[in-house]
Amino acid sequence: MASLKNSVSVVIPNYNGENIIVQTINSAFEALKSSNLSDYEIIVSDDASTDQSIIKIKETFKEVIIVHSLKNTGFSGNVNRGVNKASKELVLILNSDLHLEKGYFNSLIAIFDNDAVFGVMGCIKDPRTLEIQDGSKIPILKFNLFISSNKNKFSNSTILPTFFLSGANALVRRDYFIKLGGFCELFNPYYSEDVDLGIRAWRMGWELYFQPTAVCYHDVSSTIKKIPKEQVLVTAKRNKYILHSLHLSRHLIFVYDLSLIFTSLFRMIKGDLVYIRAIKSYFGLKKEISKERLRFFELWDKRKKLNLNQVINKIKSIDRI
Repeated sequence: MASLKNSVSVVIPNYNGENIIVQTINSAFEALKSSNLSDYEIIVSDDASTDQSIIKIKETFKEVIIVHSLKNTGFSGNVNRGVNKASKELVLILNSDLHLEKGYFNSLIAIFDNDAVFGVMGCIKDPRTLEIQDGSKIPILKFNLFISSNKNKFSNSTILPTFFLSGANALVRRDYFIKLGGFCELFNPYYSEDVDLGIRAWRMGWELYFQPTAVCYHDVSSTIKKIPKEQVLVTAKRNKYILHSLHLSRHLIFVYDLSLIFTSLFRMIKGDLVYIRAIKSYFGLKKEISKERLRFFELWDKRKKLNLNQVINKIKSIDRI
């Protein structure tokens, strides 16, 4: 079996990315080779694209593996198909609009010498301003009811624990990812699936880290900005409600749902159609949410690991590594 130190699959989810995908694949190949990795593969998981992106990939890269879906499912389903196809021990989930610096993996691989590590992410920067867009997150649980996070203080060299890994550049152990069931597809088409995955990993007793010396560049919202704003807002709100329903205790879910119903009365009066649509979609998924909770808790109970409060306390207790 190949060592973790030279066994990496890069999985790039693609949907109509013909203008960006070739540059992203080139940066991935350069990062792998310049990190002295000897066993790697690049997989493009295509979510029923209607443009010429797959044709471009086939013409430019003979060695890239393509997983093609005839049906558009969204980010979670698309990534899961790619990871299921992957054959290496570590998998980098890489957005199609994100570019890696040379040597990107050099400071990441050694972190996996600790078997408790589920995954690690690098530092995402704006390619023009070099401003940090994403990094380590500190978990927050307000009134034991509302899950959120703040950005941690960043340095140029300190490895920090993080509440979750950005879905744009998460390097994870493939077998741990598969054991958790991958990204939860209730969050399709996008948003909050990476937060949910991070919470599930911590609850299993695994750990997630941010490595600031591994740098990549992302054009802000270059994909999401193509979608109607109202649709994006509805999905974001609905998925926030799903996240809470998956991870709060049963009695707190009841309180949380009551608060949503109570608030919806005022939103209706104000004519807030985004909120109403999100609430309606959320409650329409309650049966599926219950099934997903049961699936995870059966796995979690066997491990007898952490609840949400214990996860937050553990993350805050880890200063750095």
